Amino acid sequence: MSSSAAFALPSALPEREQHPRHVEIVTTRAQRKARPKVAYALVTVASLFVIFAAQLILSIVVSEGAYQISALQVEQKDLIRSQQALTEDLGLLGSPQNLAANAAALGMAPNPAPLQLDLTTGAVTGAPGSFDPAGCGGACNLVANELLAGKPLVTAPTAETPAVQPTPSTSTPETPAVVESIPAPVTH
Repeated sequence: MSSSAAFALPSALPEREQHPRHVEIVTTRAQRKARPKVAYALVTVASLFVIFAAQLILSIVVSEGAYQISALQVEQKDLIRSQQALTEDLGLLGSPQNLAANAAALGMAPNPAPLQLDLTTGAVTGAPGSFDPAGCGGACNLVANELLAGKPLVTAPTAETPAVQPTPSTSTPETPAVVESIPAPVTH
């Protein structure tokens, strides 16, 4: 079986079919209203620009905050350093050498006969013969503090307040009497 197909040649077609008419599909009114409008496209593009502008402003504000944080951290480091320097100065001015020098400048003298209070018995005891001939109250063996070399005293000795030097006494101090109760100041 042979298959032979008949094909029509274009020249064999009638004249009408060679040039088809222009056919246009007309949309209905509902289809025309359902089409996207230009306003929707403009709203979409405008909203994209608003989003980009908001992101730009937000990134500027965040970077500004980062610079402020950096500046505050530098200021905090400076304040910590100055606090440490002031703490060192406070420790230096609170040293026993500085306190002894300031007390001497104010005219204070060490107690030549120190006494002790026993809180359990209420007895006041002294150390007879523990008079300090040097008048330094046991602070004579303090090592000089070189860090105090340029520091002024709180009150410099003046002519009105000369430094009091105790005079050594030849007699031994008497031992105080034992008190029955703990001494307290009289208040109103």
